[in-house]
Amino acid sequence: MFVFAQILALIAIITWVISILLKKKKDILLMQVIANGIYGLEYLLLNALSAAGMNFLSFVRLLIYYFYAKNNIKMPKWLLLVFLILVIIFGFITYDGYLSIIPVIITLLYAYAFWQDNLFIARIIYIVAAITWMYYNYHVRAYVGVVGNILEIISGTIALIKYREEK
Repeated sequence: MFVFAQILALIAIITWVISILLKKKKDILLMQVIANGIYGLEYLLLNALSAAGMNFLSFVRLLIYYFYAKNNIKMPKWLLLVFLILVIIFGFITYDGYLSIIPVIITLLYAYAFWQDNLFIARIIYIVAAITWMYYNYHVRAYVGVVGNILEIISGTIALIKYREEK
């Protein structure tokens, strides 16, 4: 299962890195729906239940966010609040020491990143989250994930530079 988890991580990483480089919010969201589902399976196989729970919750959150973005509907504040509360509840349920708090904090940041409409802020959050995920991934033996986090930092930085210059 360990090797299969690493293969899933590679697929998720490719999907996630592509998402960061996309220009339209709805396209980014769709790719991240796929990535979060795959990451959830990877962490489940590694018995990293906090990260698995947060990724499956993010899968659902991103599907809903995608619906709003696709239909050009502004996401209501209450929806962000619901997801923040769910993240905290899932965090308590899956708590297994200080390390399990990391996916909870990152998921709270991600929920905010795409609730708001500024992709520059979202990309900054992704870079910070990738740095934090590196620490977590190393400790739960998601080694391919660490490499992916490095790619996320690079692609996020490229996207920040590329899209800032267009404005």
